[in-house]
Amino acid sequence: MITPNRPETVAEARHPVPLTQLIHLMAEYQQLGAHRDTFLATPADDTFVRGCGIVAGCIAFIGVICLIVGAWPGAVALLMIAAVPVMLAFRRGIINRQNRAARIDLFEYGVTVYHSGQRVAGFRWDTTEVRQEEIPFHDTVPVVYRLELTGPAGRAEIDEVGFARAREWARAIQSAVTATQLPLAVAAIDNGETVEFGDLGLSLDALTYKGEPFPWTNIQLIDARSGHIRLKVAGMWMSLAPVNTIPNFYIFNELAERLRLTPVG
Repeated sequence: MITPNRPETVAEARHPVPLTQLIHLMAEYQQLGAHRDTFLATPADDTFVRGCGIVAGCIAFIGVICLIVGAWPGAVALLMIAAVPVMLAFRRGIINRQNRAARIDLFEYGVTVYHSGQRVAGFRWDTTEVRQEEIPFHDTVPVVYRLELTGPAGRAEIDEVGFARAREWARAIQSAVTATQLPLAVAAIDNGETVEFGDLGLSLDALTYKGEPFPWTNIQLIDARSGHIRLKVAGMWMSLAPVNTIPNFYIFNELAERLRLTPVG
């Protein structure tokens, strides 16, 4: 008897395995702890499909009239045009069917992500890098929630198009990763280490960007509302890395503010 090393091996050896069971196998393999919440796929919106059907029907109707009156070239052209919204509606229907099985499951120590037709991906809070497309700075400003999760076991993308209750799962994931990894990052910096966030690095002495140091005593402000990390140095603003390229932005932001306000002199 061969004992599988990963949940996917179980699925291949004993196909089919119920999705819920496979998710809990992954959670057990990754030691994610107790289950907290489930976020299912966004309900399919058939408005687009219906709209395509109406447009195609109207164009096809005019094309039939052209056939009746003998305007063959115009009829053929209209029928070809009518095929475009039909194909778009067909493609949207396929996507909707594929997305119905997608789900995000939050656990005490991590999260699993499943997209239809793909393997279940598991991520632990202590080893996951999160990149967020847009960072909400004010609750009144609309934000498109789209996260990229990267860990030792792989990578997954989740967004509000595919998963319902986007604001809830985005905040839950970011909060859990920040709460878990921030103390370790603080300890590393206190020990004189540099903590890397993509092209950016934070240490007791300076913020570095692609190897160029900016001492904390020279940094007046740090801002990210423009979609880029910006520094105000000697009264001048300079743009650094885009926010969506910074892993674990909330940890970076918390550390940078602490170091800027209490630099080591």
